[in-house]
Amino acid sequence: MNDAKDIVKDAEEKRGILARYRPAILIFSAGVILLVIYGIKYRTAEYEVSGALRLISYAAILLIISALFMVFVKAKRTILLNLTVLSGLIMLLEITCFFLLGMPAAIKKDFSIPVLPDDHIARNIGTVPYADSVYHAQLLHGSDTVFDVHCSIDQFCKRITPDHDSTRQKFSLFFGCSIAYGFGLEDNQTLPYYFQKISNDCNAYNFGYSGYGTNHMLASLDYHDFSKQVPEKDGSAFYIFFWDHIYRSIGTMSRYCDWLHNAPYYEMKDGSLVRNGMFKDGRYITSKVYESIYQWNTLKKFEVDFPLKLNDSHIDMVAEMIKESEIRYAEKFGNHNFYVVIYPSFKKYTAQEMEKFKSCLDQKNIKYIDISDFIEYTEERTLGGDPHPNAATNEILAEEIVKRIE
Repeated sequence: MNDAKDIVKDAEEKRGILARYRPAILIFSAGVILLVIYGIKYRTAEYEVSGALRLISYAAILLIISALFMVFVKAKRTILLNLTVLSGLIMLLEITCFFLLGMPAAIKKDFSIPVLPDDHIARNIGTVPYADSVYHAQLLHGSDTVFDVHCSIDQFCKRITPDHDSTRQKFSLFFGCSIAYGFGLEDNQTLPYYFQKISNDCNAYNFGYSGYGTNHMLASLDYHDFSKQVPEKDGSAFYIFFWDHIYRSIGTMSRYCDWLHNAPYYEMKDGSLVRNGMFKDGRYITSKVYESIYQWNTLKKFEVDFPLKLNDSHIDMVAEMIKESEIRYAEKFGNHNFYVVIYPSFKKYTAQEMEKFKSCLDQKNIKYIDISDFIEYTEERTLGGDPHPNAATNEILAEEIVKRIE
C-alpha cells in the first residue's frame, strides 16, 4: 500500500516539476529546433553563411540562454544564474553589432594545410605562384580600369625580371611583399627591374610575393638552392621592409585568418629563433582560437585584433628574423651586402615604434636604408584605386636606393 502511495506521490511531483518548468522546456526546445535547422543549412552552404542564417543561430542561442535563465531563477542557483545573465548580455551585444554591420554573411573558410612532400616549396615557404606561368591580373574601379597586367613566373616560382644580361657580373636579390613583387604592374615596372636598369651592372632577382612578411624571406633563404638560379658570384640582397610585415610575421588574428594560416611560423625559445612548421600547425591552440572568433561581430565592429598591440618582443623577434636572414645570405653568397630598405608606408605606426625597430637593427648590426620619409606617399604615388606603388614611384625609389648604397 505504501509503495503505491509512493509511486503516486512521485508521479505528482514529476508532473509538478514539469508544470513548473514547462515554459522553459518549450523555449529550450524551440532553440534546439532552430539550431538543428541552422546546422542543416550550414552544411549545405558552400562558401558563406548568409546573414539571415546567422540570425537564426543567434535566435536559437538567445532562446536557450533564456530557458536556462528561467530554470536557474526558479531553482535559485545564483552562480549559474549570473553566468547566464552575463552570457545573455554578451549575446545581445553580438547581435546588436550584427545589425549595426548590416547583417553580414560569414565566410566558410578552409584552414587546412595542403598535404605535400617535405621538400615541396609550398610546404617550406607557404603560398607561391605556380612555376612557369603567366598571371593575368586585372582590377576595375567602377567603370575605370585600375590595372590590367601580366606577371611572368619562372621555373623556381619567382617573378621574372626582364632584360637579363648574362655579361653582367653582379646580382641583386629582392625579398619582400607585393611592393617588391610589383602588384598591379608589368614585369618591367617593378622595383627590382628599375634597380637593375638604373644600376646597370647587375641582374635583379625578385623573390617577393603578395602577402609575404619577414618570415617568408627567412624561409626562402633556407629553402632555395641559389646556385641553380643566380650564376653571378658577387652582389647584394635587399629586403623591402613594409611596416605591416611585423604584424604578418607574428601572425595576428586578422592576417592569419585572411591569408597567413599556411605561412612559416617562427618563435623564440630560450633566446633563440626556431622554425615550428606553419602558423596553422606550429601554434595549434592559438590559431584554432583565432579561427573560431575572428568573425565575431563585436570584434569587427570595434576593429579588435589579437594581439591587441605590438610590444617590444614582437619588434625584436622580427629583427631577429632579419638577422637570421642576413646570416643565411652570407653563408650562401660569401658577403655581407645585405640591406633592409625601410619603405614609405601607408600603414600607421608611431615614431617610438619605428625608433625601436631601427634600434633593434642597429643592435644586431644590420645595415638599413631608410627611405620612409624620402617621398610623401600620396595617392599620386599609387595605382589609383589601389594603394600599391605605381611604376613612377618604383623608378624614383630605385634610383634613390642605388644612390644610397653607392
